Order: sequence, then structure tokens, then C-alpha cells
Amino acid sequence: MQVKHDWYAVISSSGVAEMLKSITENKWLRQIAVVVGYAIAYKLLRPYSGGIWTVTAGLRLSCMLLFPYRYWPALILGEAVPLAYNNYQCLNQFGLAWVIASSIPPMLIAAPIVWWCRRKLSLFPSKRLIRVKALLICIVLVSSAWTISIFGEAATAISQVPFHIHKLDVVYNFLGKYVGILTIVPLALAYKLQKPAAWTTRLNQWTKSRLTLDTVLLLLPTLAVLIWMNHSASSIDAHQVIRMAMFLPVAWLTSRHGWRAAALGTAMVMTCIFLSLESRPDPNLIEIQAFIAFAATCLFALGARITAQNAAEEQERLDAKAAVKLAQQGLYTCEVRMRQTAQALEQIGGALQLTQTRLLNRFKHMLPMTEGQTYYKQVAATQGQVYRLAESMHPMAWRERGLPAALRETIARTLDETGLAYRFELKGRGLSQLSPSVHAAIYRLACEAVVYICEQQAWSTIAISLRGGFTNGQRWAALRVEGFANRVDINDPVYKKCESQQLASKLGTNGFGIGAMRDHVRLYDGELHVRTQQDKIQITSLMHDANRPLRESLPASPARELYIR
Repeated sequence: MQVKHDWYAVISSSGVAEMLKSITENKWLRQIAVVVGYAIAYKLLRPYSGGIWTVTAGLRLSCMLLFPYRYWPALILGEAVPLAYNNYQCLNQFGLAWVIASSIPPMLIAAPIVWWCRRKLSLFPSKRLIRVKALLICIVLVSSAWTISIFGEAATAISQVPFHIHKLDVVYNFLGKYVGILTIVPLALAYKLQKPAAWTTRLNQWTKSRLTLDTVLLLLPTLAVLIWMNHSASSIDAHQVIRMAMFLPVAWLTSRHGWRAAALGTAMVMTCIFLSLESRPDPNLIEIQAFIAFAATCLFALGARITAQNAAEEQERLDAKAAVKLAQQGLYTCEVRMRQTAQALEQIGGALQLTQTRLLNRFKHMLPMTEGQTYYKQVAATQGQVYRLAESMHPMAWRERGLPAALRETIARTLDETGLAYRFELKGRGLSQLSPSVHAAIYRLACEAVVYICEQQAWSTIAISLRGGFTNGQRWAALRVEGFANRVDINDPVYKKCESQQLASKLGTNGFGIGAMRDHVRLYDGELHVRTQQDKIQITSLMHDANRPLRESLPASPARELYIR
């Protein structure tokens, strides 16, 4: 019976999941959800919305910018229902004409303007890009259209007093809608530009972001203190100064975090200011509205500019990293080709030696003994030259046993032929996990450093130390090449120059100087230092494994346009 009960539970749970999936996929149910959701949001914000701060205007425009065109009829219907219900209660006071005119959804009036801005002004050039100029034009036009509609509705009302339009009333209503839009729309756009992710992931990112930390530690305590000071102050001048001071921490956040900080900060400041003011046409209130509208617009534009500059700097940094990456790939490609050429030379040298030996064995009875021995020596010398050329291009020890073998055996053999003592020390861990391009850079740098040190003066010993490590999620390698002085001075520059040239030929170096070696190390995000003493010279370098995937770069914006992303 328990098994049967569990089976029914599984069937019922799968049925619920399928039912929820069918509901979300039903386009009519989605339309109904939009109608109900907008109506609820409108009813919740309506008590806090007034002429001085029409926050419902921000809700309307935000929904029209966030939702696709197919949901606009549902949004208009969701606004028409609560409007008609509220206006019907004033039928006896203002008349049927006013009820009908006032029940026209403002979203229906703004729909042509928003469509024109989205399609003709390219308000959204892409899903993750917003044109600031088009956005501000849209806000101004929509605010103007809604202001005109209000006075058109007022003209239809039944009143014994003649209807007159005052300039202060026009400015008051326009600024009320403008600041109401600036309160919500930037926050809605910040939500729109978020990358798709689960709610838990977004919440985790939001709690760990620097903007959230600065908002909690700086903006909220500052606003709390200023609100208390505003409540305790008695003079009008003090209130004005305190309201102006509320935007100072927002400006600081904007300078650090861009337009998202401006959107969050101005929304919080406007909420604190307007909830403490009485909604009535008054010259003093219009001054407050004008200042807040000016400050919010400037901060938003400044934040957009700062964000654009940060994006440009990030793009330049990514371009520089891409250039370094291409240079590293180019160097490694050359190493691969040199390795292939060295292998081909060894094969050709072996085939050439075999062919010449067979020919000499075939005709040795026709040659005098001394002449035959001379030919055999020439064949051996040719084979040795081919082998040394292949070794200078890419050592066999490196190909077969890795970088430590090349540093331990190839350089040791070359220095031994020159008459210098050699020591090699390997330390640390993780050298084998470095990318092949870093291995090639380490070997070439070691050879260049050895040749450079031998060119300076006569040394008795050359020592190389290689250490690997892993720090802050990045692998690195530290190479130290040292030369120790010989007590017996060799003052013949011709002899020294000849030896250095032979050493460079055997190690396959180009004779780079310190500057070229330092540039070579910087390709791998490292540094090179040279330390010279009376009887010692030391070249130390640190290279990081920069073989990491580059982040996807953002598309470049036109030079004279300002975008937020």
C-alpha cells in the first residue's frame, strides 16, 4: 500500500508540474497575468503618487520599455480598469465627460511616442544597450503629452468657475511626471540590462557587489542623518540646504559606480524628499521639483558617461590583452616551426650520412686510403654541423624530456665546451602545468641571459635557478641566471667576442640586450631585474602564465553617442 501511495504522489507531482508549464506557455493566461499584475502595482503606488511626484508615470513608462509590444494591450487594459473605477466615484462631482476623458489610459496616449523612440530613434540598439539621448527625449515627450492630457481632462469637468491654465500649474505637473519617471525608469532599465541568471545567483551577486556595500555603509546612514536634520530644522533655507546635501553621497557613488549608482541613489533621495512634502502647486515646491529634476538628470547623464568611460577603458585593456595574446601565440608558433625544422634537419642529416656512407663504401676500392679517410671525416663533420644546427634551433632534450632537461643538459653541454662551470637548480611545483608558450619563453630567456652574461666579462661559473608556483589562482615561474667572476682575468677582447659568438650560435640566440629581454618578459605579465656587483651579475625574471581565455568584449559604441549597458 505504501508503494502504491508513493506512485500516486509521483503522478500527482508530475501532473502539477505539467499543469504549471501549460499555464506559463498559454499566451492568453500570460496576458491576463500582465493585466492583473499591472493593476495591482498601480493600486499600490497610487496613494503615494501626486502632482508633485507622479510615481505612477514612472511605472507606466517602465512597463512600456520593458515589455514587448504584444503585451501593451494588456498593460493598457490593466491601467484602464483601476482608472475607470476611481473616476466613476467622481461622476456626480465632475460629470460624465470628465469621467470618460479621465478614464483614457495615459499609457494609450504615450504608446505612439514610445514606439517612435524605440523604432525611429533606436532607443534599444541591442538587448544590452540603451541610447541615452533617445531615452531622455522619450521621457520629455511622454511627460509633456501626459501634462497636456491632464489639462484637456480638466477642461471637460463640470465647474462653475471658468477654466484657466496657469504657467505654474503646467510646470508643476510636467516636473511631477518628469521626476516620477526618473524615480523608477532607471531602476527598471538596470533590471533589463542584467544578464540572464537564476534569482539566487542574482541575489548573491547583489549582496556581494561593491555598490551594495557602499550604499549600505554610506548612503543609507547619510540619508538617515539628513532626514532627521530636515525634520528638526525649522527654517526654509535649512530645508533647502539639507535637500541639496542629500545628493552629495549619490554623486560620490555615481563617480565610483556609474549610472546604476545614480539610478539607485536618486530614487532613494527623491522618495525621502517627496514623501515629506505636501502635493500642491506652490512656487517653493516648483523650485524643489526643478532642482531635483536637474540634479537627477545630471547625475544620470554623468553616471552614463562614467560607465561609458569605464567600458572604453575595459575595452582598451581587453584589446591590449588580445594583442599580448597574439604576440604570445606568434612566438609559440615560431617555436613549433623551429621544432619541426630541427626534427626535419635531423632526419635529413641521418639520411645524408647514410647515403654518403653507402657511396663511399661502394667506391672505396677505387679511392686511395688517405683520400677515403678524408671523405669519411667530411661526412662526419657534415653530420655534426647538421646536428648542432638542429640542437640550436630546438634541443632534443627539450623535445624528449621537457624544459628542465633542456636547461640541465643542453646549456650545460654548451658551456662545458666553452670551458665554463655550470649549475642548475629546480625548485617549487607546477612547472609542468605551465603552458608550452611559457616553457618556450623560459628557455629562450635563459639562453639569451647566459649569452648576455658571458659577453660582459670573463666568468668562471654560470648558475641557473628555476622556481614555479601558484598564487591567487595564477601560475608563475621565476628564472634567475647568475654569473660568478673568474679570478684569472682574460683581457683579450677578440677572444672573448669569438667565444660569445660561438656560444650564441650553439644556443640559438639573437643577442638580445636587457631592453629586449625585458620586453620579452612583459609579454607574459612579468618583470626583469639586473643586479651587477664586482664579481657577480644576476638577471632575475618573473613570468605569469597568461594562457587564460579572454572575456567576451563589448561592442564598441559610436564615438559621439552615449550609451548605457
